[in-house]
Amino acid sequence: MSTTLASPKRLTIASVPVVGMIITPFLPFVSTPTLWLGLPSAVVWMALMIVATVAALQIIERTYLREGGAELDRLEAEQSAAAAAAGTATEAH
Repeated sequence: MSTTLASPKRLTIASVPVVGMIITPFLPFVSTPTLWLGLPSAVVWMALMIVATVAALQIIERTYLREGGAELDRLEAEQSAAAAAAGTATEAH
């Protein structure tokens, strides 16, 4: 995997819960008037998709950082700070 944050594998991981949320009205086991754990099935399904979103984002962040993303983030922060310092220095003159 690459250190590019928006790699195809990471986008695929992030899209799974999003697709689950989008297709909710079309899923027969969710759109029927049934209760799961005492709540409407759609509410439980959406809560599961929210938890899946958090898990997917955690997986994406860990793989990004494991593959050198922390170093890229540090370099980008330094460049941004240097650009901001250069911008304030030219405004002062």
